[in-house]
Amino acid sequence: MGLVLIGTGLGLFFAKINNKAIFDAVVRWWPLVFVLLGLEVLVLSFWGKDNNSLVKYDIFSIFIILLIVFCGLGFYSLEGIGVTAKINDYLTSHEYRIRTSTSEIAVEPEVERLVISAPFCGLKIQTSETNKISSYSYALARADSQEAAKNLADKGTELMSNTSGNTQFISFQLPAIENVQTTEYTIIIPQNIDVELHNGDSVQIYTYELDNDWKIASSGDLQIFIPRQADLTIRALVDESNTLGGSVTWEGTETTEETDDSSNNAKKVVQVELGNETQSMDIALDSGSSILVNQL
Repeated sequence: MGLVLIGTGLGLFFAKINNKAIFDAVVRWWPLVFVLLGLEVLVLSFWGKDNNSLVKYDIFSIFIILLIVFCGLGFYSLEGIGVTAKINDYLTSHEYRIRTSTSEIAVEPEVERLVISAPFCGLKIQTSETNKISSYSYALARADSQEAAKNLADKGTELMSNTSGNTQFISFQLPAIENVQTTEYTIIIPQNIDVELHNGDSVQIYTYELDNDWKIASSGDLQIFIPRQADLTIRALVDESNTLGGSVTWEGTETTEETDDSSNNAKKVVQVELGNETQSMDIALDSGSSILVNQL
């Protein structure tokens, strides 16, 4: 056993100097410890017949041997269910912040409304003059190289689309791959199609031209950036726990309704009127969330 300890120490020292992975070698060859321990016990037991032997085994020694055996069996069980492999992957990998590849979906000419089911992560929506939908995301991926991390992130990111009549439904597939966590999605949509948005987290909306109407059901914080010359009416259903802000002026109305939750906060409608009020944006906000509207 002394030789095993010396050999292990030298191996770790050599691996440290030469930047070698000693973990695989230890996992592969550790059962030899039992062989050497067993040989040592047999040899010392044989020599121990002589009363002058310097090494003797007592009850404590037997307990230590049994403890080592059970620890070895436990380690073997962990190796069998893949725990040691996961530890090895964690020790030899790094976490990268990856921008995934851009995916595109065509928008048919008959589509008049987009229904977007937002993911439970940050979402940024931009409008443009294009007639297609583009998206990409940022993800944290753990891998042994940046290229491998990007491949993992790309595999786990997908934009789902389904068209029914004049409505196109858009949803996001979050990565089901281990070691990949999406932190933010960006989607670019046509500016002349009405939008209905259901979101589960914070959303940022950038509208450079307003040629469409919006309906937003938000359970997270909402930031909206609109052009300074916008002709728009924003109506939001809020309660006292919501925060309103931005560079616009919010005006309250007398319309109220009682909520069904335990907070008993009365809902009220607040609005912003800009320009000729040609377009509309209707917002239903959950308690505790905030709306910020800024003119660019």
